[in-house]
Amino acid sequence: MSSKDLTAVITDIQIKNECTDVVYPRVSGLPDDAVEDKINRMIQERVLAMIPKEGCGVYQEIKGVYEVTLNDRGILSLKFNVYSIRIHAANGIDEQRSLTVNLETGKEYRLYDLFKRNSDYKTVISNIIRKQIEERNIPLIKEFSGIDDFENYYLTENALVIYFQEIEFTPHYVGIPEFPIPYSQIKNLIREDGPIARFVKM
Repeated sequence: MSSKDLTAVITDIQIKNECTDVVYPRVSGLPDDAVEDKINRMIQERVLAMIPKEGCGVYQEIKGVYEVTLNDRGILSLKFNVYSIRIHAANGIDEQRSLTVNLETGKEYRLYDLFKRNSDYKTVISNIIRKQIEERNIPLIKEFSGIDDFENYYLTENALVIYFQEIEFTPHYVGIPEFPIPYSQIKNLIREDGPIARFVKM
């Protein structure tokens, strides 16, 4: 099976107790068992780190869901969301994380892995996000200073999606702001051996 045809089989794993209901994915069906184990460990570690350690003594509800945003051509991109609300609190908080991996090698792609070395991708993407903030009238609680090499993101078939946590730049009621950046807008910046190149006509 070539990398162009490689996809993962996804099944649900559930963590459940009196205040917790968190569902996260398990990957199977990959040709390399060691790679499969590595990816599943990364998924589990990322999700467990989002679940508050204090548990039901402090929290009335901890709920977790996930979304497979891309599972094609040897690339898997996952988005995890955990909502938690403390006992007697008026509002809960959503936390979002993600993971993008190569299904052949188990390599995790950081944001900087997606782009050519020495490309000015941070400036280009930061300007696209600034424009979206303005066009979508997104309120800010502090100035958006631009992205860094390790910014949170996930991939879809046709876009890179950068997102920020609640109350990082925006008021609580905005939730988690997401900024889809079509591959067509950043085509000249992407690495030819990176994951996005598999989904773009170069």
